[in-house]
Amino acid sequence: MKGKTPRAISLELLDRIEKTDRHLDLLLSEAFKRYRHLTPRDRAFLTELAYGVLRWRGRLDWVIHRYSDLSFEKIEPRVLHILRLGLYQILFLTRTPVSAAVNESVELAKKIRGKGGASFVNAILRRVAREKDNIAYPSIQADPVAYGAVVESYPEWAVKRWVAEWGVEKTLLFCREMNQIASLTLRTNTLRMSRDALIQRLKEKGLSPVATTFSEEGILLEDAPPVSELPFLGEGLHVIQDEASQLVCQVLDPKPGEIILDACAAPGGKTTHMAQRMRNEGGIYALDVTKEKLKRVREATERLGITIVKTLWGDAAKPLPIKTNLVFDRVLADVPCSGYGTLRKNPDLKWRRQKEDIERLASLQLSILQNVSRYVKAEGILVYSTCTVFREENEEVVETFLRQKPEFQLEPVSLVQGRLRELSPGNYLKTFPESRGMDGFFVARLKKGS
Repeated sequence: MKGKTPRAISLELLDRIEKTDRHLDLLLSEAFKRYRHLTPRDRAFLTELAYGVLRWRGRLDWVIHRYSDLSFEKIEPRVLHILRLGLYQILFLTRTPVSAAVNESVELAKKIRGKGGASFVNAILRRVAREKDNIAYPSIQADPVAYGAVVESYPEWAVKRWVAEWGVEKTLLFCREMNQIASLTLRTNTLRMSRDALIQRLKEKGLSPVATTFSEEGILLEDAPPVSELPFLGEGLHVIQDEASQLVCQVLDPKPGEIILDACAAPGGKTTHMAQRMRNEGGIYALDVTKEKLKRVREATERLGITIVKTLWGDAAKPLPIKTNLVFDRVLADVPCSGYGTLRKNPDLKWRRQKEDIERLASLQLSILQNVSRYVKAEGILVYSTCTVFREENEEVVETFLRQKPEFQLEPVSLVQGRLRELSPGNYLKTFPESRGMDGFFVARLKKGS
């Protein structure tokens, strides 16, 4: 293990992502622990390489198609990853010498596929390096879908859907925003400290915190240190949570003393946010289908000093493991989704998800919404949320549900939370296609009749 280079470790991580369903941030954390010899500069380079290849894979693969004499489908997966790593450095990293990008890639290929593999990689990378300023990418005027798929690096099927729904301009705006590196956003634990007080404490540590625009508890850190070095995280003064994710609880608007169901609770960000807004008074049932993930919910509540959460192991699409007569003042269904609103942090999802997954997920989402609606008391509130941008998983699920459950009415988010009016042009809260530096979230608030 000792001495393995950032490029070699990047290759290892890209290979593991292809073979597992784990996100890159977790794999990077494990790599940092395993490869202790890496300097801070090495870690930064490793992170840049791995995220960069995943973020720009569409464009990189298009270039490989154009410059490889071998059919793309016949290129061995690990050799393909080496080509992507080399091309990313040549096309995107201006401070990395082209010679280093080519030579290191060739050495990696030689270890895997001998002289033949090294020669193949060398030929493609050197050709691209010579012609990189004259590559004829698809034209935005002639074919905006191809432009979005190749130049902005997204699956063509997704770009087609967005262009049909949002138009070309908004689609490309969304694509560009989701290709940005996300700033770190914190949520103040207001059970222990006010946002203003925490901002002051963070400034004293040499950081530059700024209050978020829409979330009442959020703090933006533009140049944040690594998570392991974040001050006050272990003390439970804050949690890491995107601003859009924080808005879900503002729409739910739980009150002290109420009984709440969080139907898909893990890892507990929204569960603990509810408890804060309830001033740790009342009760929250945190349900999740994965036992191991419920452990993370319990750990989060303990760290933040929250005592009103009861964890439940169960499937939100099936009858719940609770007393048959128990109903809730408010229910949150933050359902499993394609995650396409989180591409800044999880660019691997671009390539993991297929269009068939959207239909499958929409069916599951509707099943969950239908099931948990049975546990909402008369005049209670049901909030449906996703971190995705596809209409099939968002508006269409809610519209189908409302046709089937006429006892529920859609409540315009802007009427409940005036400060969110800018994000709620219709009845829903949507932080896309213009993200304003947030993840892409969809939130609907439904009220049950009496």
